[in-house]
Amino acid sequence: MNILDTPGEYKKIDLTQIIQNINELPDQIGVVWEEMKNFILPSHYIQCNKIVLIGMGGSSMGAALAKTLVAQSAKIPLEIVRDYELPGYIDSKTLAIAISYSGETEETLSCALKAQKKDAKIITISSGGALESFAKKHRLPHYKINYGSQPRAALGYSYTAVCAILKKIRLLEINDDQIQKAVTQMKNAMKKIAPEVPTVQNQAKQLAERLYGKIPVIIGSGIMQEVARRYKGQFNENAKTASYFEAIPEMNHNSLVGTEFPESINSKIFVILLGSKFDNQRNNLRIDITAQILTKRRIQYEIIQPTPASNKIAEQLLSIHFGDYTSYYLAMLNGVDPEPVEIIKFLKDSLVKEK
Repeated sequence: MNILDTPGEYKKIDLTQIIQNINELPDQIGVVWEEMKNFILPSHYIQCNKIVLIGMGGSSMGAALAKTLVAQSAKIPLEIVRDYELPGYIDSKTLAIAISYSGETEETLSCALKAQKKDAKIITISSGGALESFAKKHRLPHYKINYGSQPRAALGYSYTAVCAILKKIRLLEINDDQIQKAVTQMKNAMKKIAPEVPTVQNQAKQLAERLYGKIPVIIGSGIMQEVARRYKGQFNENAKTASYFEAIPEMNHNSLVGTEFPESINSKIFVILLGSKFDNQRNNLRIDITAQILTKRRIQYEIIQPTPASNKIAEQLLSIHFGDYTSYYLAMLNGVDPEPVEIIKFLKDSLVKEK
């Protein structure tokens, strides 16, 4: 029998029950939204004229997703920083939001220290660690993540916290009703893709089966660009699978041409195209035409369009949750525990030795 239809067997592979973290994403959103109502920002933080969102890996994902929500409406620039260095324009009018789940990410700590030296307005988000200590030392606003798991499993915390901060500084228009609708829609969608739903009725399991033995390439545009990055990261970390992401329209100007050679690789690639009803209609047209080209190149693909979402946040979260389940089911098919990331641990330990 297909292992995907015997969820009782999952625990033999998923030793730390990552599936529970995936199931809890909607609840994370609701809990953090309520907690952030009591999160107080100094009044002068609202007067910032630019924002940098600092983080790495799963810790940066929530900020990057939130940034796409205001990309078309924000009157001040926002930049994601995934590095040791800050842009040269950082000054006292800059809001710097530093995010590290563990609080020990060295790139994020490096940027936080440099932002402090330039008198930036700093907010920190972590579960503890050196970043929390840094915030306490300098009396900075700090949101503490009270959740034990891998950084990628705490997406609901960083994403919702950053959305709430952007609301507080009047950059993102969002309210309780939108959050509640998003959470409700996620829970309803879960009923169709949860482990107990058999493959024949479960689109996430069906997609995982199509992806088995393939290299997933995820393509998104607009608010789905960073969702595509999330899919890629989940396939990498949960399923231990090579995966890559692209953005439309940019990939139509280069990557699409690179589907001719080597000819042998086309049979190993599976493209996931992420649709959005909130995107520029020309981009949606590009997705359709890209699909036609993939067919001519004999590259397998699937277009993922979330069930009609009530708002942009709901659409992002519905697509993310579907991708999270798909990556988990692919991990089960690969027979690998989705929780450990030993290669990353080895790299970090090696870096510590060289300090």
